[in-house]
Amino acid sequence: MLAYFFIARRPLAGLLILLGMLLVSANLMGLPIAVSGAGLAYWLAAALLWPGLSSRNRLQAGLLLLVGVSCLMVSIGLGGEFEWSRLLSSNVSILSMLVAVSFLSLVSRPANEQDKPLPQGRGALASTLAAIHVFGAVINLSSVFIIGDRLAQRVRLSREQSIVLVRGFSAAALWSPFFAAMGVALSVAPNAKLTQLWLVSIPLAGLALGLTYWQLARQPKTDASLAIESEPSSNHTYPKAPVADFVGYPLHLSALLLPSLLAISVLLLHKLLPDLSILAIITLLAPLFSLSLVLLKRGSPYSAIKQLVNGRLPQMGNELALFLAAGILAYGLESVLLSANWQLPFSHFGPLAASVTYVCTVLLALLGIHPIVCIALAASLWSPLNPDHTLLSLVFLSSWALGTATGPLSGINLAFQGRYGVDSFALMRWNLSYLGLMSLLVIAGIYLLAAQLGI
Repeated sequence: MLAYFFIARRPLAGLLILLGMLLVSANLMGLPIAVSGAGLAYWLAAALLWPGLSSRNRLQAGLLLLVGVSCLMVSIGLGGEFEWSRLLSSNVSILSMLVAVSFLSLVSRPANEQDKPLPQGRGALASTLAAIHVFGAVINLSSVFIIGDRLAQRVRLSREQSIVLVRGFSAAALWSPFFAAMGVALSVAPNAKLTQLWLVSIPLAGLALGLTYWQLARQPKTDASLAIESEPSSNHTYPKAPVADFVGYPLHLSALLLPSLLAISVLLLHKLLPDLSILAIITLLAPLFSLSLVLLKRGSPYSAIKQLVNGRLPQMGNELALFLAAGILAYGLESVLLSANWQLPFSHFGPLAASVTYVCTVLLALLGIHPIVCIALAASLWSPLNPDHTLLSLVFLSSWALGTATGPLSGINLAFQGRYGVDSFALMRWNLSYLGLMSLLVIAGIYLLAAQLGI
């Protein structure tokens, strides 16, 4: 009986995750369903998946819960109010968007070209950056493994290939409405004007890709015996090659069709239904869009959903634990700050305050703290000053994009280390110059957006 439970707990967790998304979708469509029911489903799924999480993720989630609950207890002691429904529903909207976006993996995968030779040289560098950025913007982390597995099919990933995959993927956090970063940003800043935000964040993403290309393309050709970079801390060596030897991944124009259609659909629906947030539109649109394409391809929607329930959704244990625990932390911090009437040293959230927040968030990411924790803390601290949501979103998206690319304990770098054997601290060191240069551009972008907003 016990053995059967351990076998069945993953598909059962998948069903609970799907149920949570459906309950939130029903609420968004105006049905009288409380989102706390979805929160309960997510918490039950997280409990079922908890034994399968890594010890590091369990420790991090446990610490977030401990700090969050402690803050709530202090708040109650100071006379603050406590709501069970708020406790259950924290970050439910973000999780539902992530579940909805997982449907896109059914129809948005790079074409299978296992038998075709891979391109090489400057063009391959550019096409790989574009491919990982475009696919990552839609299907998130799975794109890294799809392209990475293809590149690592015969030889170990080089230093340059690792840099391209990590930076190209993380830069999508600056603008993609299907990225977890956007979900988090819009959950704490729901009044952000996406089109105004994109006027700054999309150019920043382009500059991130351009900077990466420039840094790698100017790398001089070296003697083969010297073209090895060693990491003494991990006893790993990584091939280091000039751009002429870069082996990359091809990008075809047809691959841009689905991401473009999705982005246009989201904007049009937001224009037609202004009362629905971008987060809500993605939650409703992504599953309908994906299942419609499955039908057009003469596939079975039932088989597609079964594939998700048994495969992708149970793999969301880390996201569930982290986002649910971070929701408790955010609620606890907000409660204790309101109860204690704590004041910030700033009278308003302007470009200086935004820049300081960005720098602090990135520094915390270098120490191994996930951006969602920093965002939850920053949102709680700035909430009493009623900050402009568009400017706040740019800070959060920028800190996520650069913090995850550089932080040695970020999800992408740890996943990269586990799958391809590339040390996460090596990735951090390779990306430090990129972080410094991009941070200057981000701060300039913050001041530019603040000027456009009249702040």
